[in-house]
Amino acid sequence: MSVSVKNAQVTILVEIDGQVHLVAMEQEKLEAVRFIAKNSIHGVIPTGKSQAELNEFLGYRDE
Repeated sequence: MSVSVKNAQVTILVEIDGQVHLVAMEQEKLEAVRFIAKNSIHGVIPTGKSQAELNEFLGYRDE
């Protein structure tokens, strides 16, 4: 099965000392990472979860 990632969003998580952190980046650098991520995808595994559910799980609120 083929999945298009053209309109996909990229969320970056980094583990530091066993703790997972969301990453903030300058727009220009984020665009570069998005390009590399989308063009490097070989396959995807659906989680059945939304970005909002991930944020809630991580305790993150965009304020």
